[in-house]
Amino acid sequence: MRNRTRMIAAVAVVTAALAAGSGAAVASTTGAKPSAATKTAGAKSAEERQGHAAIVVAVAQALHVSTARASAALQPLFAAGPADASSPAFAAAARSLGVSTQQLSAALTHAKLSLAGATDATQRPGGAKTAGAKSAGAKSAEEQQGHDAMTAAVAQALHVSTARASAALQPLFAAGGADTSSPAFAAAARSLGVSTQQLSAALMQAKQDLAGSQ
Repeated sequence: MRNRTRMIAAVAVVTAALAAGSGAAVASTTGAKPSAATKTAGAKSAEERQGHAAIVVAVAQALHVSTARASAALQPLFAAGPADASSPAFAAAARSLGVSTQQLSAALTHAKLSLAGATDATQRPGGAKTAGAKSAGAKSAEEQQGHDAMTAAVAQALHVSTARASAALQPLFAAGGADTSSPAFAAAARSLGVSTQQLSAALMQAKQDLAGSQ
């Protein structure tokens, strides 16, 4: 149950980060506003660009391509807002990077989770919200530790590299878990070169081992 809670919390963090980015995009396109409103929109736009730049770097590292190539591929997605992995724009971005849509989706998910964790740890408002912010940051770190531990256990059980297991499992972590009959679960199993039954068994064993060690 704790692992399930961690997964759900991780999704909440990413959703909040995406919502903040979407809000900044709207603010940057509403046109000129008097003084304070203009400054606020400008600040949000700058933060949005910084977030996009950080995602580009993380995706480039994950897919082993240049930052310039990743930036060129991802800019259309940033401009259009969040894109579904089955959309033509997403497929075009994956092709330009020489990877599958599943690989690009996993890289983006991993990048967003990493950035969300960093934001929780370093960008918090002062005042009465400080204690709650620290608590949220601690939870994010704990969730990531849980994900890392499960990834390592699954990699060991299936005799694959930790990096390969991480890329396959990130979409499941981001979705808060997936039914073994779902397309996402089947995609994860395929990327690991095993059946859905084998992946399910490995995940179950990992959860039991982690629960026993706590």
